[in-house]
Amino acid sequence: MPRLPVLLALLTACSTPQPPLESDLPDITARVTGVIGTDSLNAPVAEGIPTVDVGMYLLDTASPTYNRRMPVAEVTRRYRLARDVFAGSGVRLNLMWIKTVEVTPEVIAIESNVMAGTPAGDISNLYEKSRQQKSTLSPEAEAVFEAIIEEDPANDRTVYLVGMERVVMNWFEQQEDGSWALQSDPTNALSFPSYTLEDRIPRRIRGVITLQNIFKSEKIVAHELGHKLINVSHEYRDISPQHEVDAEGGLMVYGEGLDIPSGEDGRFHLERLQRSPYLYRMRPDGTREYNEDYAEGGHYADPIYDGLVVRD
Repeated sequence: MPRLPVLLALLTACSTPQPPLESDLPDITARVTGVIGTDSLNAPVAEGIPTVDVGMYLLDTASPTYNRRMPVAEVTRRYRLARDVFAGSGVRLNLMWIKTVEVTPEVIAIESNVMAGTPAGDISNLYEKSRQQKSTLSPEAEAVFEAIIEEDPANDRTVYLVGMERVVMNWFEQQEDGSWALQSDPTNALSFPSYTLEDRIPRRIRGVITLQNIFKSEKIVAHELGHKLINVSHEYRDISPQHEVDAEGGLMVYGEGLDIPSGEDGRFHLERLQRSPYLYRMRPDGTREYNEDYAEGGHYADPIYDGLVVRD
């Protein structure tokens, strides 16, 4: 598979589309080669506290690019920050394990998604554009994640942080003449959020998040978990959702802010987090009581977010 230059930008728009990665893949295998202890990364289990189960797969690879950008010590340091950010909002991250995994080398660089639709007309709302462009998981990504993420009854309620060397994202961008052009860009991390993919991702692997360059930001893990759990794009208070935005203050914009605000002025980020289908509370008998699941695939205005939607 050809290696295109990796740009150090997180979901930054490019002027012309980059060539897609090849889709003819070899037989894909994934083999766990080790387990790293997580005791120091978890707060104690507490009955009744909203909790998210997280599994982490880091590559066991000779790739110099991956090993330079994804050292275990830096990944776990940023995970600790994420743990503390969500704890401050009343949510416990339960890191079940960190596993090293050896994957067919040709597929540690993948295209993340393909488009099944095209936006129509002049659309300013990012979430409405997402519904029209109908992003779906690419065959490469689906095959790789199915190989890496091990079978478990709670797969669809678990978030998985998966290390990769390179992940390219595709999207439509409106041109000056009003037409829509397909754009592509490599990413430093990608959350595969429900507001974009809805149910066009196999349910078993819907919790996947990829990490490609842990050095992009101190809050990179917390930010990507925010996309998955709050189910919003880059937005904060009076900043409407955008493909990318640099600002201070909020977890969900680029910058080092960590705020998860509440109420309509805060775009209901805290309240949406509290309704995430990935959250559960531990019952006295040790079983999990999960939040209500998405009713319409998890788009931004899914019925589980009744009263927690900002229209601009």
